[in-house]
Amino acid sequence: MTANFDIRRYKKPGFGETLFASLFRIVANKEYLVSLQWDARRGAHFFALSSKVKNRVLGGLGLLALGILCLTGECATWGYHQISLQFRDKQNAGLKGELHEVLAEQHEVEASLDSVGRVEERIRALYGMNGYNPAIRAFGVGGQRYMPEGSFEPAVSEEILTSTLKNRQLQGKIDFASTSFHQIEEFVRYRHNLWEHTPFVLPTKGQITSGFGLRMHPILGEEKFHEGLDIANSRWTPIYATADGIVTTSNGNSNFGNLVVIDHGNGYVTKYAHMTKIMVEKGQLVKRYGLVGYMGDSGRATGIHLHYEVHRDGAAQNPEKYILPSGILVD
Repeated sequence: MTANFDIRRYKKPGFGETLFASLFRIVANKEYLVSLQWDARRGAHFFALSSKVKNRVLGGLGLLALGILCLTGECATWGYHQISLQFRDKQNAGLKGELHEVLAEQHEVEASLDSVGRVEERIRALYGMNGYNPAIRAFGVGGQRYMPEGSFEPAVSEEILTSTLKNRQLQGKIDFASTSFHQIEEFVRYRHNLWEHTPFVLPTKGQITSGFGLRMHPILGEEKFHEGLDIANSRWTPIYATADGIVTTSNGNSNFGNLVVIDHGNGYVTKYAHMTKIMVEKGQLVKRYGLVGYMGDSGRATGIHLHYEVHRDGAAQNPEKYILPSGILVD
């Protein structure tokens, strides 16, 4: 039976295959005479190789050459892998050293954040702010390895996971501390603003001659409620604003004489009466210890003094309750 082959079904041989076939054909088509000489004193023995033996010898040599070529390739591959492993081991050793440095720095940062947290707690206690539960400050996090197994040693892989989780925890603590201090800043600003606009100081130097409450009116001669303090001193004694605010009244009055009224916000209003001269105008912004005027006896008064009142939400308050002791400095 004759087999029909379609040469189009086979790929065209490459250059290497063609060259090897040509060389094999050249060698196979020649006749070879083998000479063996065991002793120089004896003659050489000659014998011819048959075509079958010749082809076997050539095939064996070809297989030997192919085996040597394969062995050389394997050795080269093994050497390359060994060099790669040595390079990776050296690189991993360097990365492990850097990882240990990162872990040490993370512990230092964590210690600093814990110290900042303690300072924050003291500030909150100082201003009467609510603190946070310590469990919230611990800021626990979790996670799992996302790297392929075998890419690092188990111990190194564990350290990388620890470092990654620690980074998340530190970032959470930093964000938490930033938010907390922002709250403290806003609260302190509010308290400072409230402090600046609350009348906490004496408006002038002198002797308190009449206090807050019921008293016998010095001019009318009948018992009336006195809504402020009378502070006596010499004429032209400076009178100062007791808190930041805006002047709402600055004019003469039949009863209070030269009168200044300051609205401090937050429901606080102060009045300064019987002055010799007013030094502020209506609508003017004044700061604590800003000059308002000078002491005198204008209006209905029996002598030189300042009549000073404090009102909160429209109700008269005892000014002495808003005056801090002289040993306390007020900016």
